Amino acid sequence: MLMLLTFGCQKVELRKETTFTKGLLNFSVSIPGQSTEYASKIVGPFNDGDTIYIEVPTTEEEPIDVTKLRATASLEHNSHLSPALKGIMDFTQPFTFQVTDGEGNTKTHIVKVKPTLPRTTFRKLWFQNAEALGILRTNISGMAVAGDNLLIADFSGGSAGSETVGVRVHDRSTGSFKKVIPAPTTFCMQVVADDAGHFVVNRYNIYSAGFILYYYDNVDSQPQTILNYTAAAGAPVELGKKVSVIGNLKQGKAFVYAAVPNNQRSQIYYWEFNDGVPVDTTPSIISYAGASPWNYAVIQRESLAANSGHYLTYCNYNSNDPDRQDGSRFLHFTPTMDVTPMHTTNHYYKVLDFKVFDINGGKFLAMLTQGYWAWDATHLKVFDITDPNNMALVAESEGYRDFMLFESEAYGGTNYNRTGEVAVAIEGKKATIYASMSTNAAANAGVMAYQMTYNR
Repeated sequence: MLMLLTFGCQKVELRKETTFTKGLLNFSVSIPGQSTEYASKIVGPFNDGDTIYIEVPTTEEEPIDVTKLRATASLEHNSHLSPALKGIMDFTQPFTFQVTDGEGNTKTHIVKVKPTLPRTTFRKLWFQNAEALGILRTNISGMAVAGDNLLIADFSGGSAGSETVGVRVHDRSTGSFKKVIPAPTTFCMQVVADDAGHFVVNRYNIYSAGFILYYYDNVDSQPQTILNYTAAAGAPVELGKKVSVIGNLKQGKAFVYAAVPNNQRSQIYYWEFNDGVPVDTTPSIISYAGASPWNYAVIQRESLAANSGHYLTYCNYNSNDPDRQDGSRFLHFTPTMDVTPMHTTNHYYKVLDFKVFDINGGKFLAMLTQGYWAWDATHLKVFDITDPNNMALVAESEGYRDFMLFESEAYGGTNYNRTGEVAVAIEGKKATIYASMSTNAAANAGVMAYQMTYNR
């Protein structure tokens, strides 16, 4: 609309050659008591007979009441609408109305309001501390989901398995305790599930104990040794502090990864398994030359394909780092070492653990991250990394909210060991994300559970 505005005693004049045939410019609705207006994503002018779709966000917990929405129409000069809009309107059924423009032409439009869930929704299921779960050693070193069970490592260094030393089995829905699987040997570190619900417990290489994998078909089976990589054969010190598995360790192909901690050469060891048997007991080694020497690292293979990429986080913790220039990095790299890094502002100084998982064609990253100090807060974050290039986004970037989906409340406690675990269970379009709090006190150590629902 072209208007000539004058001031003082002069009145507004419209240019004589101007035509007013647009009629409806836009239509929006709002929730009473809220200032946000929700309008059609298609901006007018609209054609005769157009249906205008308006999406209003809703949640499962608090569904939007479409019977009580405030409607607003933006009209061109000299246009009018019939029937007139009421203050609060019911949009259960489509609303049909006519707009007569400034030239006398009448158009009919239809408004349909669609309560729309956001692409992803999150809700906290529970947090249970170590006291409630019965965990004796609050420095939780391993956690996995196997079927309906949540497995929590409760190992005690040089102590062998007993009724209180081993893998605690809990119901993954409620956290209720089921049983303890005795530790298969001393110096166990992690419990990790494969893609078929089997799991392994590993001994890590301390005091020349070697790196050993014990396989369990289920929570009631006896352990089977499927790998014994000894210190004499070349197992680096503390190999096995962090382990990941992809595939099926009973049938078909699988891979087991272990990043070497406190390593100057930034090395990752891995083994390929066929039907539960290692192709070679000598590991393949990836030396990630682009990384600074790390204190610890976590790696996840992207797929079982021979040309699979990898996700990697590593942490160079610098105790004299006033500007926080070191710390963790998260990235994806291909077999040809094409690297896609995440911008470091998307996580805190330490990334303790992560899991990448797929839902309905989307790829998501769950990350447990903590600040610089051992007593800094810890958060669970979830990102959509379907397009890995989005990892370069920062908070001010366009589209950031479609990338950074969720950040939990802060969890406190002192974590000198820089340990933490993430496990994910997928059921259809829902993911239950578990994260451990590994602290020095049973009151704030424990496990948190969140549910992510993918609504597309």
